[in-house]
Amino acid sequence: MSNWKVSKQRITLFPHPNAEKLELGKVGAYQVVVQKGLYADGDEVVFVPEKSVLTGVLRDEFANYLAGPNKDRVKAIALRGELSCGIILNPDLVARATGHHLNVLPVDEDLSERMGITKYEPPIPSNLAGEVAPLPDGVLHGTHDCEHLGIYEGELMPGEEVVITEKLHGSQAIYYMHPLKGQSYVASKGLLSRGLVLLQTADNAYWQAAPPIWYRIGKMHAQGMCGIDDAVQVFGELIPCQGGAWNYGQSSKTVRVFDVRVNGVSVPYDKLIGVWDDVWVPILFHGPYDPVTARSYRDDMEKVSGKALHIREGAVVRPYIDRRASDGTRLALKVINPKYKETGEEIN
Repeated sequence: MSNWKVSKQRITLFPHPNAEKLELGKVGAYQVVVQKGLYADGDEVVFVPEKSVLTGVLRDEFANYLAGPNKDRVKAIALRGELSCGIILNPDLVARATGHHLNVLPVDEDLSERMGITKYEPPIPSNLAGEVAPLPDGVLHGTHDCEHLGIYEGELMPGEEVVITEKLHGSQAIYYMHPLKGQSYVASKGLLSRGLVLLQTADNAYWQAAPPIWYRIGKMHAQGMCGIDDAVQVFGELIPCQGGAWNYGQSSKTVRVFDVRVNGVSVPYDKLIGVWDDVWVPILFHGPYDPVTARSYRDDMEKVSGKALHIREGAVVRPYIDRRASDGTRLALKVINPKYKETGEEIN
């Protein structure tokens, strides 16, 4: 997901797949649902993304739509099956909140402090928290975000070979190893985005799940899937991590893998058979892309447990050969089950 920032941006419009009177808007890398005809493609808007905490006149204006115990937090909402991941402020509100007309505000400048808006940081469960350290210098690493299919599907070519996997409700776990240099680290998505890694402790869930990951990276080297001087980075979903019904039948921490990169390049899942296939996220489809097929996989029951214990959170569509969109965004595109309701804040 795009970095959190309150800013003026140009909106790009796309058809809403399920509503004639609504449109999808792309603001940065965020998706928003708007009334058709309210904006023209390329209009400048001030966008407040989800997880923003509002105060003053802004909180009063949107009081009926905000979440949290203080009713002050912007949340994503589903409108006719598509997520709207923030709010657009009308010019009058912008002027009242900033003291300036929309036209004179610079594009892309962070306006959050000027508008009294902060980012909500969910409390981290004790077993996911831990001591941290800066990422060592010279370590090749990347991050992983899923953007919305609705505003990026034009980047996929009709008939292009794609892989659709199940989207899991957990916490993104990241593992890195470079055997020749003696480098290894464990991190969460949020920590790595801030240039931090987790120090090893016995009670940290990310580290508790690490031994099978290190073993499998070793198997990759042993089987010639990569060389001793290659860096391997593994992305997965740590489950269960938030209690409630979303445990996928698991009683202990485990990682289901969705991306393995060698020297920063993603390796297709079927090139990793014999090492990662038994812990890979469920493959729902592998074949030619079309949007109807892609969306049809978001609404079923989960396959991780093998017992269909609860509904699926959604699905992730990505090209078989990893590539980027025209704006540089890695093409890993999510479609969320309209019936899915988060039981808690996702942990970074």
